[in-house]
Amino acid sequence: MKIITKTDRLYLREFIEDDAVHFFEMNNDPKILQYTGDIPFENFSQATDFIKNYEEYQNHKMGRWAVCLKKTDKFIGWCGLKFHPEKKIVEIGFRFYKEYWNKGYATESAKASLEYGFKKLYLPEIYAHAHINNSTSHKVINKCGLKFIKEFDYEGIPANLYKIDNPYLDIKTIPSTATYPVRHTVLREGRPIEDCRFDHDDDPNTFHLGLYIDSDLLAVVTYLRNKCPEFKEDQFQLRGMAVLKYCQKRGFGNLLIHKGEQLLKQKGTKLVWCNVREVAVNFYKKNGFKIIGKPFVLPKIGLHYLMYKSI
Repeated sequence: MKIITKTDRLYLREFIEDDAVHFFEMNNDPKILQYTGDIPFENFSQATDFIKNYEEYQNHKMGRWAVCLKKTDKFIGWCGLKFHPEKKIVEIGFRFYKEYWNKGYATESAKASLEYGFKKLYLPEIYAHAHINNSTSHKVINKCGLKFIKEFDYEGIPANLYKIDNPYLDIKTIPSTATYPVRHTVLREGRPIEDCRFDHDDDPNTFHLGLYIDSDLLAVVTYLRNKCPEFKEDQFQLRGMAVLKYCQKRGFGNLLIHKGEQLLKQKGTKLVWCNVREVAVNFYKKNGFKIIGKPFVLPKIGLHYLMYKSI
């Protein structure tokens, strides 16, 4: 049994095969399923197969978790995080036996799940949805700090969509040396740490940004005033964009670019350019950068493209 997190009254753990009976019972209660769009299991065997084939923990390092009372170990419902690969978003969800409604358990377990998602999984944001008539779920979602975004159609169900940004995420300027551990892991793996120092790192006009969640530095980028002969505008070069591997594809690079551009606009900068590794070209294109000229090779690093963006 793997416990995920604990609260004052509860603990959340991964599902075990014995939980099948609870899924069968809950999914055969019309009141519990009223606003979900789910259908009952046809038989107990179906519920058992669902638990046996539940692969969210292995595939996404998150999932729905059993909610149990600390005092008795009794299963009272489930709560947790669900990754939607097609939309690339994570949602919080919960479901409880009726006798445990209106006791604060949904809010307590949902807050714990959000905390786990933000501090342990480094999620930049978490969503939630609920049927427009499910007033109880709306109250729980609001108590957890999620903000209403819009009404939408969720697989044929009229629903409200909510979102909360990671409250522990912060982007701030950092000294050049603070970038080294992230640069070393992502950009200079297997090379001496000294290779993580870039030319002009400590120039007066150079600045470095670090993205933190709580006290953990997860991503860095550097901007330096360096003129490229291809451009005439007031310009800065972007260098050393690096996101720790286990935090990639979470949008952290996008956030760093957005923050960097905010600061550059305050300086009156009109253009940003960068030398981009071939594998990162699509990332920069999605952030509004364009290729100029032909690809070239940087010694010891590989094929690159010159890319730019007017801001």
